[in-house]
Amino acid sequence: MPEIHYTDDELVQLLSQNDQKAFESIYNSYWERLYAMAYNRLGSKENAEGLVQDIFTELWDRRAKLTVHQSLAAFLFSALKYKIINHFASLAVRRRYVEEKKKLTSQFDNATEEWLSFDELNKFIVLEIDKLPEKCRLVFQLSQEGKSSKEIGQELNISSRTAEGHINQARKTLKSKLSGLNMVMAFLYIV
Repeated sequence: MPEIHYTDDELVQLLSQNDQKAFESIYNSYWERLYAMAYNRLGSKENAEGLVQDIFTELWDRRAKLTVHQSLAAFLFSALKYKIINHFASLAVRRRYVEEKKKLTSQFDNATEEWLSFDELNKFIVLEIDKLPEKCRLVFQLSQEGKSSKEIGQELNISSRTAEGHINQARKTLKSKLSGLNMVMAFLYIV
């Protein structure tokens, strides 16, 4: 039985009527050319095959509603062009996402390290404050709560000058203990 050859327009008409042979004929006629164009643009066999496969899958899925206003070749190559554009746009979005994620991860890592350093420093300072003489420690702790020398003096029944002396002594002691540590963080904590 002789093989019947259809035009592209006839194949599209048959395809819209669920003719699987028409689909196979379109696939066999255009797959290689579409793949060559996709591979030429993408440089990846897997990506080229995937995009071309997507075009034929969508062609089959939309066969009942398919309207081709130009030639079938122009329709398919135009569809491939947009697939390639979307592919590159998707890659750009992924790259930006990965870059932003790296930045955030880096910032998070640095923040964690800084927090751990600050936490260690805080523990060290608390231990050193606990080593201060009782009256000196109490005055210093009240000053850290935001109370003035005058308020501390009234609360502890000492002069404001004595309260200032205890605060200065506590700061001096803590600064000398912290000399080997990060002075900026220590200074910020004490002041």
